[in-house]
Amino acid sequence: MPVVLKIDWRRKVVYSAFYGKVNDGEVAGHRSAIASDPDFRAHFNEIVDFTSVTDLELSESTLATMASSPSLFHESVLHIVVAPAEMMFKLASKYKAFARSSRPNFHVVRNRDEAYQILADAAATSGPKNLSADYTDSTDSH
Repeated sequence: MPVVLKIDWRRKVVYSAFYGKVNDGEVAGHRSAIASDPDFRAHFNEIVDFTSVTDLELSESTLATMASSPSLFHESVLHIVVAPAEMMFKLASKYKAFARSSRPNFHVVRNRDEAYQILADAAATSGPKNLSADYTDSTDSH
């Protein structure tokens, strides 16, 4: 499957990076890979990164089906999709509309820096401890 899954305990992030040619089955099937990972924690935030995808064959019906299924994550979790290409950005935005009720904290951004900035902003406002330093991105840390 053209995806790398990394569960970052320090940042409390489930990070999935898709690459190359990606289709419906691979995106939809990735849910079971996350759920079966022994390091998965439902309270961690989620980033799904499509930066390295060269060809995406993802149907609107698959998006609707995925969005209507219950999230593996707690309701308060941030879900962030990194979609630099216009077509991927539009598909992710469509998914966001489908998932309004199942994933209320869903964001679509153009790059990883924006994704980690959302996490840093959320950490800075979520409590007395400012954790924004935990979310500074370094591409070699993924």
